[in-house]
Amino acid sequence: MNMFANIRSAEEPGSVIGATLDHIKVESDFRWNLLIGIEAAIAVFIGVVVTTVIIPMSEAGLASLAIATAAIVPRVNQILRINRERIWDQGVGGWTANRKSIVSGTVILVSMLVVWAILASIIERDILVERFTFVGAAYPSEQFVLTGDRFAGHGWQFFFNNTAILILFFWFSFMFRSLGASLALGWNAGRWSITLVLLTKVGLESAADPTMYIIYAFLALIPHIILEGLAYIVGSLAGIFLSRGVTIYGFTNPRLYKVLNAVLVLAIIAFVIVIIGAIVENYWPAYILQFVE
Repeated sequence: MNMFANIRSAEEPGSVIGATLDHIKVESDFRWNLLIGIEAAIAVFIGVVVTTVIIPMSEAGLASLAIATAAIVPRVNQILRINRERIWDQGVGGWTANRKSIVSGTVILVSMLVVWAILASIIERDILVERFTFVGAAYPSEQFVLTGDRFAGHGWQFFFNNTAILILFFWFSFMFRSLGASLALGWNAGRWSITLVLLTKVGLESAADPTMYIIYAFLALIPHIILEGLAYIVGSLAGIFLSRGVTIYGFTNPRLYKVLNAVLVLAIIAFVIVIIGAIVENYWPAYILQFVE
């Protein structure tokens, strides 16, 4: 029995979706990431449909976020267990194992973001504004006009805001481990996908070429969205590793110092990605959006 099979059989998948997908044989990282991405996508779909169609809720955004976040916690636990088994049992290098965990987290993030964006594009704008207020949709419609002025010259603001969010998710992950990491994934995917769709819908009302507007809008926003999400994933991993390290290993245990070294490296990487993300968010959208303004 391979590593994936051992871990999947030893731990509760956490949902009927996960239990069903566990019947599919996994022997590679590619198939593992594909399945956890599908599971995250289904969780978002169910969360949105339940809270907007089956049982319409005034805060459908937060409710769907809670459902999706709770659904992926068991998979995040498994990602972390696979990471530990690779490092401590198989002798895989820390960077290699952590990189694979980051890829798995990014797959979940992108899957959730895509499904939220697709569903948001179907839902009427007024419903998004009324029921998905956790993304700031309570603001007047003019706040969602997508222009280069929203980004150019605000690099420092982006940097400080995203650094604060990174620290927050690091703390959440230190305190609550997989739940904190899952919240980082769900919040970032939900917030940005809904915001992106709202910005696009408002802009389409006055766009001369709707198709090109959609293309440029996505080209303008997706790069820094992915960078921010990646930073929060890396930062969350650092928080979880630190949490486990200081509670499991004593100060004389050499494993503790190996964990602390990994935490420091991941924290530096996350901070660097935040810097790059702020630079990209300051310049790239303004450059792209000049072609549609």
